[in-house]
Amino acid sequence: MLPYDAMKSPSPACLGLAAGLLLPPLASASPEGIPPLSVIIERAVARDDATQKALRAMQYRQSTHTEELDGKGKVTKQQELQLIVRPGAAQELQVVAVKGDNLPSNPDEAIQKAKGQEIERRKHNFSLKELVTRFNITLAGTGNYLGQKAYVVAFEPKPDQPYRDQTEKVLNQLHGQLWIRAKDDVVMKTEATLAHPVQIAWIFARISALDFHYELRSATDDFGPAWLQVTVEVDAPLINIRQRQTVDMTHFESRGRLATVRNPE
Repeated sequence: MLPYDAMKSPSPACLGLAAGLLLPPLASASPEGIPPLSVIIERAVARDDATQKALRAMQYRQSTHTEELDGKGKVTKQQELQLIVRPGAAQELQVVAVKGDNLPSNPDEAIQKAKGQEIERRKHNFSLKELVTRFNITLAGTGNYLGQKAYVVAFEPKPDQPYRDQTEKVLNQLHGQLWIRAKDDVVMKTEATLAHPVQIAWIFARISALDFHYELRSATDDFGPAWLQVTVEVDAPLINIRQRQTVDMTHFESRGRLATVRNPE
């Protein structure tokens, strides 16, 4: 395991939605031809709920590539974890392969360690509904992504938000923009950075920088293929840790359809 696990970021399926939304006052004004901001957010929350429920009947492949970087951005260590993910199943994570630097000499031990890291990371899944109180937002206008019209929403940290752990503490300090597909309320793209450095559990340590990018790489689907990347920098006396984690989600399939194929009548 690299020294800092990209702050145990939420899963890719939620991160595109999790970078921040606040259900704004109903009086929010919108340009002519664009729904009120409150309506855009309400629809996006409902769509996220439906997507999360639908995911529990599916499986997909996830590749997580974690890199440790030096001060010039050069990769010094790296690991790759390949999984089959079945949300809500008894065996939610199936490790397909683990490779990279500083792995245990026993392959089974390496796989179990990697699986444990991924389970811990996925404990921080957030739905959009759980995040809507954390940010102040404005409607920045409209844009185009993958040939699709999108509403562009800007978000800023809401002061003095409570947090239960380090992940939420960092999440509360993100600001950026997201693109919500106009035709069906799906979040297609999110870009966020850390508004302020965040003190973390270590003595005198802080997260000084964080860059987050999420892209849904399909013009029509809710799920994927999708891609996200998080780069985080931690400063402490005599040490600087910089990591980049890239996650690809592909091959979304219905588990019911797969079961039918494998067990034909």
